[in-house]
Amino acid sequence: MKYITKLIPVILLIGASSLHAEEPKERDEIAAEYKWDLADMYVSTDSWEADILKYKALLPEIESYRGHLGDNGKTLLAAIQKMEEIEMLISDIFVYAGLKSYEDMRVGENSANFSRARTLSTKYNEATSYMRPELLAIPPLKLEKMISLTKGLGIYRHFIDEQLRMRDYTLSEAEERILASASDALGKFSGVYGAFNNADIKYGEIVDEQGNSVELTKARYAAFMSSTDRRVREDAWKGIYGEYERMGNTLAANYEGHVKARVFQAKVRGFDSALQAATYGNAIPTEVYTNLIEAARQGAGPLQRYMEIRRTALGVETLQPWDTSAPIGEETIKDVSFEEAKKIVADALMPLGDEYVTTYWKGFSEGWVDTYESQGKRGGAYSWGTYRSKPYLSMNYNGTFNSVSTLAHEYGHSIHSSLAAEAQPYTYANYRTFIAEIASMTNEAILFQKMLSEADSKEDKVFLLQTYLDEFRGGFYTQALFADYEMQAHAAVESGKALTKDSLNKIYHDTHIAYYGDSVQMDPLVDSTWSRIPHFLRNDNFYVYQYSTSFVAATALANMILKDGEPARVRFLNLLRSGSSDYPIELLKKAGIDMTTPAPVIATIEVFDQMVSELEKTLNE
Repeated sequence: MKYITKLIPVILLIGASSLHAEEPKERDEIAAEYKWDLADMYVSTDSWEADILKYKALLPEIESYRGHLGDNGKTLLAAIQKMEEIEMLISDIFVYAGLKSYEDMRVGENSANFSRARTLSTKYNEATSYMRPELLAIPPLKLEKMISLTKGLGIYRHFIDEQLRMRDYTLSEAEERILASASDALGKFSGVYGAFNNADIKYGEIVDEQGNSVELTKARYAAFMSSTDRRVREDAWKGIYGEYERMGNTLAANYEGHVKARVFQAKVRGFDSALQAATYGNAIPTEVYTNLIEAARQGAGPLQRYMEIRRTALGVETLQPWDTSAPIGEETIKDVSFEEAKKIVADALMPLGDEYVTTYWKGFSEGWVDTYESQGKRGGAYSWGTYRSKPYLSMNYNGTFNSVSTLAHEYGHSIHSSLAAEAQPYTYANYRTFIAEIASMTNEAILFQKMLSEADSKEDKVFLLQTYLDEFRGGFYTQALFADYEMQAHAAVESGKALTKDSLNKIYHDTHIAYYGDSVQMDPLVDSTWSRIPHFLRNDNFYVYQYSTSFVAATALANMILKDGEPARVRFLNLLRSGSSDYPIELLKKAGIDMTTPAPVIATIEVFDQMVSELEKTLNE
């Protein structure tokens, strides 16, 4: 389903703040203006329950078209429209339940409702499982005639083409129904990890820079890792990774189950690999994935050079994992209030035009944003909504420059959703994962470049260059490393090997060395990094490589917008408005980026290399 799966997160957590010593508040202690307004979807649980009853009544109606999709164009059109009607309803039900659950994952009722919504969505998948096999059974010439002669059916041509692409990988109706029925069970690994990672896991306490004993949380970890106190960084890093290492056997078993589920689903459909299955539907050649990894491995030299510059600037004999985000200069942007952050981002995004900035401000007045960390709230940041809802976004704002950047990032997702929903019918208003991070990362790149261009002191320039390079490292190199690891883990299962804590640690160890060489000391806990990455267990697996490809595209698009002005801006906004009306590779080509060639990746690495040189030069001034 389009919106059920479109949870767009950010996992790039870099930055520092003096705010990390504050205890997270309870949700009811946070002012309403800093919380999203879900009443736009449902005013109460009762109204949500009413839609469930409506959904249950509507669902059988899709069954009336079983065996008749090939009768004529009018019947096919009616079936697709009925499918969309039901899908919009279950999407609203599902996403609302998810958003409520993520507000406070300690609330059992909300978690139970989210689980109910998952089960209900499985029923939808079961009820519509016949549609693709029947559609594929229609002779091509007859189908083309139906599309050409039936008013209103032509708009679904690309949608139908997407289904036809799966002709060789679609099973019989009975088999498809079985797979649909099994989808909930096969997807439970993600839920298990989510419950552990967001609700159950505790990292204990550490002593902060002021000598106060404070609870170590995910949000605070990001701030602690940028502390100027090396002891604090080490304690925070070991506190986080030590807990994942302690649970390594359990997490490895869960991850193996997830990987085996994906390998099974790919194999039973006839794909050569789980990677091919993950990329084929969006017409992404697997070579885009493998070429990215190859280019990142071959282009790791600038990354290692940056780590050496860090080591020298920090004045340490060896660079440890807890040093890789440490400030190498004075933090010149800190303790930024949320009101200030809103203005900084709005000013930076002016090159995208008045309409874009107006939409940005509208989001605050309409209750799109859930701003601050609170007890039990889902960690990180994400954007999620449905075709008929606001494009909600959640953060754990803490006053850091990273938080300002995250605001720009998540708004990129939400405005992307808003523009696509306004311009496209429901069928094409979502956007594929390959495109998903481009708008958000373009926003970040424009923000950074504006700040860099206005830097009037060595201290400002060092801080901003470091911040940009760390975002670059996280968005490109780190995600390529993760994608590299994910490909190897799936390949191991496909070759009949077991995934254990030891084998997964070995894969990650060797992959980390391939990117960082000896520029970072390999503390044993580095090997367990894989167990902390929730993206590996997303139902939409092989996701993280798209952070890297998106970073490549965003770097190029931001440069085009700032250099070429109006023509590039128009192409960019057209990309956002296009939703999923064409395949991602083709949409990017229209925007001026050809990801089927290595040229954009190579150019991105060159930009990183240039920034590393600029930082080195500035430090030596």
